[in-house]
Amino acid sequence: MKIIAVQSAVVGMALSLLAMVIAAMGWLPPAAGALLQECIDVTVILNALRALRGNPADEVELAAGTEELLRRFAAEHDELRDTIGLLRDAADRLVIGADAAALASLARAHAFLAEELLPHERAEETQLYPALAGPLGSGEATATMSRTHAEIQRLSDRIGTHVALATSGKGIQPDQVDDLLACLYGLYTLLHLHFLQEEENYFTLSDHEPKKAECAPSSRRRRATG
Repeated sequence: MKIIAVQSAVVGMALSLLAMVIAAMGWLPPAAGALLQECIDVTVILNALRALRGNPADEVELAAGTEELLRRFAAEHDELRDTIGLLRDAADRLVIGADAAALASLARAHAFLAEELLPHERAEETQLYPALAGPLGSGEATATMSRTHAEIQRLSDRIGTHVALATSGKGIQPDQVDDLLACLYGLYTLLHLHFLQEEENYFTLSDHEPKKAECAPSSRRRRATG
């Protein structure tokens, strides 16, 4: 797992540096550069996914409280999955033009991040991941996901900074557009991958079948997928 993590980090930084050099030489337009950076990010994340593949024969003992947390966050994912489209919509509207409508769309996306998404991610970090550390063997099992949480927070903060600048000034400025597009499209893609990772590697540890009232155990044995 550590080898894959280091490999992903090194390859990602190397490709990003190469793209920056090409852009500095004037061979890569800003829009194409932003798209290329997102492709690099997605490639690195997909490679890092290999570190989350566990032994299918491994079994994980789940306490009732941990299983309840898994069900809770799985339900929140169902609610959030469609709403993250606000990020893509804001980026698409910004491509048309950095006008008042684009700023309104951006403000809606930022409100969603601040009021719904980030509280969900912080709750996962402080409640779900510590609860999974024991059943999965150590905190290292969720380390990759914690780093993704940090990147989600970073991109959200950048979007928030742009919103603050645009609302306190004369709207979205031309020099903000490229970075905003990279943040919005990048965060949209990252969230889709992040949700998929959690659902495949953690939420599948808990089934969603009703417990039998007569013999519902305090803990259940689950087959690990990550």
